[in-house]
Amino acid sequence: MRRLRAWFWPDGLAGRTTLVLLTGLLALHLGSVWIHEASLRGSHQDARERAIAEGLSQARRALSLLPPVERDRAAHALSSPALELHWREGIPPRGNAEDRESLNLVRQWLVRIAPDLHDIVIGWGDAAEHHLLVGALPLGNGGSISFAAPVFRTSHSAVFDPGGVLALATIAVVIGLASIFLVRGLTKPLRELSKAADRVGRDVASIRIAEEGPAEIRQAARAFNGMQDRIRRLLDERTQALAAVSHDLRTPITRLRLLAGFLDDTQARDRIDASLDEMAAMVETTLDYLREGQELEEPRPTDLVAVLRTICDDASDAGGDVTFEGPEKLVASLRLVAMRRALANLVGNAVTYGGNARVTLCQHAADLIIEIADDGPGIPEAALEQVFEPFRRLEESRNRATGGVGLGLTIARRAAEAEGGSLRLVNRPGGGLSALVTLPARRAAEPPALPSRAAAASS
Repeated sequence: MRRLRAWFWPDGLAGRTTLVLLTGLLALHLGSVWIHEASLRGSHQDARERAIAEGLSQARRALSLLPPVERDRAAHALSSPALELHWREGIPPRGNAEDRESLNLVRQWLVRIAPDLHDIVIGWGDAAEHHLLVGALPLGNGGSISFAAPVFRTSHSAVFDPGGVLALATIAVVIGLASIFLVRGLTKPLRELSKAADRVGRDVASIRIAEEGPAEIRQAARAFNGMQDRIRRLLDERTQALAAVSHDLRTPITRLRLLAGFLDDTQARDRIDASLDEMAAMVETTLDYLREGQELEEPRPTDLVAVLRTICDDASDAGGDVTFEGPEKLVASLRLVAMRRALANLVGNAVTYGGNARVTLCQHAADLIIEIADDGPGIPEAALEQVFEPFRRLEESRNRATGGVGLGLTIARRAAEAEGGSLRLVNRPGGGLSALVTLPARRAAEPPALPSRAAAASS
C-alpha cells in the first residue's frame, strides 16, 4: 500500500511540487481542449444553419424565375441532405407550432440572416425533440416552397462562445486555487522551520518542530531538533560554569578587600579598594553579559512609562541631569528585567559620557520608539556599529577610568533584539548622541497599579 501511495504521491518535495504542477497543467489542457471542441461544434452548427437560411433565400429567387411546370424539378435539384425542398401549389401545413416561443427565436434567426424570409411559415416536425424544422416559403406568383431541415437549434450564440471562455477561466481559477492550497500545504513545514529558527537565541526554551512532510523537510526538521538539543546542552553547561566562575571570582576579591583593611597606609588602602571595586564591576558586568539569555523570563504586561520614569528618577537622585517626556501610560508586553537593565545602561552612558540624558517615548504606527539623547561629543561615524561589539571601548571617551568594560551597549542591543526590536546610535546634527530603541507595540492587559515613589517613601 505504501509503495502504491508513493507512485501517486512522491516522498520528496521536488516530486510533490512537480506532481502538483503537472496535474494542474494537465487539467487545464484537457479543459481547454474540451471547450475548444465544444466551440468548434457550435461554429459548425452556426455555419450549417446559416447555409439553410441562405439556401431558402436563393431557392425562392431561383424558383420565382421558372415556369410552374419546372419548379418542382428545380426544387429537387436545389435540395441537399441538410435542406430538403419541394414545390407545391398553395401553402402546405406548417407542422406542429405549439412551442411558439422557440419558433419565434428560430424565425428571428432566419430573418436576421436573410431578411427576405420575413413571410416564412415554420413549425416543428417532431414536437418533443425539436430535431426537424419544417415549413413553407410562399412565392410571389403562386404556390410555395415546402422544406424540411434537420438539427436546428432554438438558441444561438456567437462563434466565439462566451460560455466557453467563462468555463475555461473558471477551470483556470479553480486549478490555481487548488495548486496554491496544495503548495502551501507542502511548504507549511518550511514556514514552521523558519519561524522556529527565527526564535533561536530569543527564546531559551527548547523549540522542537514536528518531523513531518516530504523527506527533505523531515530531514531538515530532524537536523534542527538535533541542533536545538546540542545548544540546550551547551547552555546548561555554560550555566553551571557561570555559577562556578561567579563564586571563584568573588571569593578572592572579598578576601583581598578584607586584607586591605589591615593596611596602615590609608592612601595605599584606598587605591587597592578602588582597584577591587573596578575588578568587581568588571566581573559583574561580564557575568551579566554571559548570563544574558539564560534567565527564564517570559514577556509580561509592563507599563513602559513607569519603567522609564523610575530609571530617570534614580539617575536624577544620583546627581545626573535627566529628563523624561512621554505619555501618561503605555502598556506593552516586555521582558521587564532585561529591558530595565538595557534602558538603565543607555541612560547611564548618556549621563556619564554626554553630561545629560533627555529620554522621550512615543508610538509610531506599530512601533514604540525610545530616544535617549545627550549633549556630549558623540561617536565617530565609523565606530557607531563597532561599539556594539563585546568588550569594545573607545579609548578617548570610554576608558577604564570611567568603570566601563565595553559590554553595556552589547547587552542593551541583545535585550532590544530579544523583543523583536532594534537599537542603533545616531550622531545628532547639533552635537551629541542619540540612542534609538525601537520595540514592537505588542499591547497586553494592563499590569497591577504600581505604587508611586512618593507613596512608597511615605509608607
